[in-house]
Amino acid sequence: MDIRYEFNKRRDNFWLWLAKRMPKRFVMWCAIRLIGYATSGKYGNTEVPKLTAMDAVQRWEMA
Repeated sequence: MDIRYEFNKRRDNFWLWLAKRMPKRFVMWCAIRLIGYATSGKYGNTEVPKLTAMDAVQRWEMA
């Protein structure tokens, strides 16, 4: 078994565990920040209703 795979799996499980325990209000503001980033600056011509969640996450990752 690949040790990097296991490490990444455990790391991702930790972040998922943590994210599930965050207060809803905090998660809402995180989502607002993500959407704001994905629709401003070089992405300023993006229409919010046409933005998919995966597109927003991909734009955030590339920042």
